Amino acid sequence: MAQWIVNYLPTWGIIRITGIAAYLMLFASVFLGIAQGMPAAKGKPKALMYKWHTKTTWLAFGIGLVHALTLYIDYYSPFSWGELLIPFTASGHPVGSGLGTLAFYGLIVVLLSSDLRNKLGRKWWFMIHLLSYPVFIGLLFHGLMTGTDSDHVIVRLMYVFTGLCIIGMTVLRAMMRERKGPQITIGSNHTPPRPSADGMPLRELTGRNG
Repeated sequence: MAQWIVNYLPTWGIIRITGIAAYLMLFASVFLGIAQGMPAAKGKPKALMYKWHTKTTWLAFGIGLVHALTLYIDYYSPFSWGELLIPFTASGHPVGSGLGTLAFYGLIVVLLSSDLRNKLGRKWWFMIHLLSYPVFIGLLFHGLMTGTDSDHVIVRLMYVFTGLCIIGMTVLRAMMRERKGPQITIGSNHTPPRPSADGMPLRELTGRNG
């Protein structure tokens, strides 16, 4: 019965849909993570972005897990457990598949670090959380190199658009944080003229007398 279900399950379609969905969830997670860390993000909007940042991260993990398991049971081009778990050992697209495996492992580390944030401390948590960037990049190239739909112009535009969005948000966040540095005081070296006893500036008074 189970084998019959597997044989008639549209595994190829599930692999394609879950692959793109997992990538989009990770994009939303990274985007919201950067946005909620902006200096201007405060109060309820910041809390809401953080909430959905966490949810989309877990959705990316769950959908990615379904994607990997469907690759294992696929009857057309099945992956072995070794090919799924050991990076760069797949018979087809070893580099692209390996990047996907590494991205999945990195996502697990990021999720675990978030759960252990209080024990790790902010410094170590933040350093581990920066893995979100290589995880996103790895998943982007995994989709481009192994996705059967990656040759489609709309799918390629999606990858380009999402990649540029993350780059733009990262640069914008860095620029906004730099603006919070020391303020520039215009005319700080200018000393106003000291008034004389009759209220006239000494500079002007000296000029008139001399």
